[in-house]
Amino acid sequence: MTDRTGPGQNAGKNDSPRPEAPPPKGGFLDRDPPANQRLRDPPILALDIGGSKFITGLVSRDGKILRSRRQGWNQTAGGKPLTAEGLLADICSAVRDMLARPGPAPAFLGVTIPGLADPSRGLWVEASFSGIRDLPLVSILEKEFGLSVKIENDVNACALAERKFGCCGGPGYEPVDDFLWITVSNGIGGAIFTGGKIYAGSAGNAGEIGHIIVEEGPNARPCGAGHRGCAEAHASGRGLAKNYLSLGGTWTIGGKEPDAKAIEALARRGDPAAMGAYELEGMYLGRVIGAAVNLLNPAKVIIGGGLSLAYDLFRASLEAALKTHVYQNANPQLRVEPSPLGYNAALLGAAALGLPAA
Repeated sequence: MTDRTGPGQNAGKNDSPRPEAPPPKGGFLDRDPPANQRLRDPPILALDIGGSKFITGLVSRDGKILRSRRQGWNQTAGGKPLTAEGLLADICSAVRDMLARPGPAPAFLGVTIPGLADPSRGLWVEASFSGIRDLPLVSILEKEFGLSVKIENDVNACALAERKFGCCGGPGYEPVDDFLWITVSNGIGGAIFTGGKIYAGSAGNAGEIGHIIVEEGPNARPCGAGHRGCAEAHASGRGLAKNYLSLGGTWTIGGKEPDAKAIEALARRGDPAAMGAYELEGMYLGRVIGAAVNLLNPAKVIIGGGLSLAYDLFRASLEAALKTHVYQNANPQLRVEPSPLGYNAALLGAAALGLPAA
């Protein structure tokens, strides 16, 4: 049921793709496009907004990242909350810096945002990690830079990137018009790509699979949405850390609270609690994917986000859960695999907003 091989992968080896490391915080990663491309196709200016950092970049129309810069929020130093004013100051400064560097000038700015978006009105509706509400981001950025601007929820944008540049239609892959994208990071989100486009739902908020219930009873943890037992509470990066502690893991790793990266390192060294945490990760994600697959009947499920980079550690338990929760006869060709786009999925998703629909 789960895809075993793909372009650039060999059966029997680690199937979790390892993307190149992101550039240092605040540092530039530059790749100059060929001269003929500079003359023919202006690049797309891309902005990926996250809860703790943001990335600006120039991306060619075939998905090559020509230049990128990762930065933390200046306004959150000392534990201060991120405000709309602080966010705008940081991203406008970074965009100006990107535009001032030598090279072809973009005519479009694509922006991915965490939380709820209303692309039709250009509004950032809500971000749970800050006090941002109904921010007219498109009109602000268009006025500031004189560029055409589009925004999209970051998870939806990742699905667009996968269709344009990744394993659902990128170079070397057959086009897939019905798939589910799942981001597993500090939170869990989903995007439904069906009939060749993103399915938004009646209020534009389809795909919130992080709030599918995967645990009930006394072990069900509270979720920020007000429920208990949600996938986000049990299988996000934060959920992984809690699972590790519940299995007897240490309260500090290298002097810091355990996080997904540190737990992964322990699991690869054979630590029982860390390995058990990843086994639970696969079980919970299998329950989520099973529920979604039985409803949507996708051809593929693509797992992205930071935890997807450790896919090999939870693959076996995920497959076992899928056998239990997926109606096999209705989904005989289902394939589940990690995204090949790695750290760059959301930035490429921002760029995809400036390209024609699939």
